[in-house]
Amino acid sequence: MTEGCWTKVTVTTGPEAVEAVAGILVAAGAGGVEIVDPRTLERAAEKDHYGELYPEVKPVLPGTPVKVIGYLAGDCRQASILADIEERVLDLKELGLDSAPAKVAAELLWESDWAENWKKFYHPRRVGERLVIKPKWEEYEAQPGDIVLELDPGMAFGTGEHETTRLCLVQLEKRLQPGWVVYDVGTGSGVLALAAAKLGAERVEACDLDPVAAAAAKENVMYNGLQGKISVQVGTIEALAGRAHLIAANIITDVVIDILPHVVQRLVEGGLFIASGIISERRDEVVEALDAAGLKLVEEDEEAEWVCLVSRK
Repeated sequence: MTEGCWTKVTVTTGPEAVEAVAGILVAAGAGGVEIVDPRTLERAAEKDHYGELYPEVKPVLPGTPVKVIGYLAGDCRQASILADIEERVLDLKELGLDSAPAKVAAELLWESDWAENWKKFYHPRRVGERLVIKPKWEEYEAQPGDIVLELDPGMAFGTGEHETTRLCLVQLEKRLQPGWVVYDVGTGSGVLALAAAKLGAERVEACDLDPVAAAAAKENVMYNGLQGKISVQVGTIEALAGRAHLIAANIITDVVIDILPHVVQRLVEGGLFIASGIISERRDEVVEALDAAGLKLVEEDEEAEWVCLVSRK
């Protein structure tokens, strides 16, 4: 396996199969996924009442394909793992999901080129009322009351650009109380953990199955001088110590459902669970699972096709 490089795997699929394809890529070893959906731009244009920001956006036809992108360590272009991914995507038809055109493409990316090129498009972003996500190489003049998160995602996911991350950050800002213990499950770059610590959490326990993501999160903890508040582990929620007042999980739907027994076990009485990464079509399924686990839904929020659910033990 070639070191210093990654294989970018792009699956072109139908809208209804997006989450299933994301699960396939994660199971294959991708630390997270990127979803390129033309409907996202269309929805943004609908919200631009002045018609200035998106003047060229054309309506997207129903069934227009979506690209689901994951990154596998090393050069996997000739590996059997790609054939396995393609076979599993094609098999989704048997489950009643239209994955057409079900095309799988692979491209080799070198870390040095990738890490520098994408930075051109990543700039400070305000999320919620006070949180500002600032790439560590960018200048930003903080305004009174700003809580600035210095971030270098590196090869991990979690820049604050994706809807699911923003939904979680807004809920953290709204609900987190000073002195709380917080879990961040599937931390990626560590952006939720950083926000929780800077919003007043006494201690934040973060974890990710991807060692690359965990390493990036640890670096970001150091950039922000939060080593005394945040610890990062490679693993799942089972790797985290003690009990939490709030657990945040910005991951895929299947994993949200799978970890619910551990969430209930680790939450203090009255504790909150913020779950995101849930595609709208599966919202009801997750709500039923939360209820079955003994968690009461207290709020939900939605952006584009993604839902964030807040429940209480």
